Amino acid sequence: MSTESSPSEFDDNFPEHDLRLPEELREELSRQIGEMVPDETLKDRLKSCPRVVSVGDVVTMTLLQRNIEPDVAVFDYRTRRSEDQSAKEMIAEMRGDLIKVQNPQGMITRELWRVMRDAVQGKSRVKVEVAGEEDLAALVAIACSKDGTCVIYGLPGRGLMLVPVNDATRAFATNAIRRMKR
Repeated sequence: MSTESSPSEFDDNFPEHDLRLPEELREELSRQIGEMVPDETLKDRLKSCPRVVSVGDVVTMTLLQRNIEPDVAVFDYRTRRSEDQSAKEMIAEMRGDLIKVQNPQGMITRELWRVMRDAVQGKSRVKVEVAGEEDLAALVAIACSKDGTCVIYGLPGRGLMLVPVNDATRAFATNAIRRMKR
């Protein structure tokens, strides 16, 4: 199967049900799967990425402050569980189609899956506003993006994680998603 047309091994019917993160997978997902990068090096690090996906308000705002507009930005207007007005203002000025989805904490809903899949595989700039929690959207982005896409998400208190999508990172994300509860 070519990664150019269908990077994910999941078909269009996946998932049939919303997915819930099991407790035993939480610690594994808190480990590093990409590379921690200082925000001052982001611009140089992202030059070779054909598409950039940011997951989280702080990550998206960090990119925007560095004059980098992600191709796909996923956010919930909350930072550490508190509403973030500065994120609303900054993201509102970002270009892109706005899509709103519902996604409860610790879950990947079918709706989030489809929106993320379509956004990362598309060519337009997309802003995905999540009512609930966006953290697990990074797994979907990694599983469904084409090779070379750069997915950036934050590890609270640790920094920015840059994950170049390739066979190894896609396999990690795919394996984690398959282990989620249906």
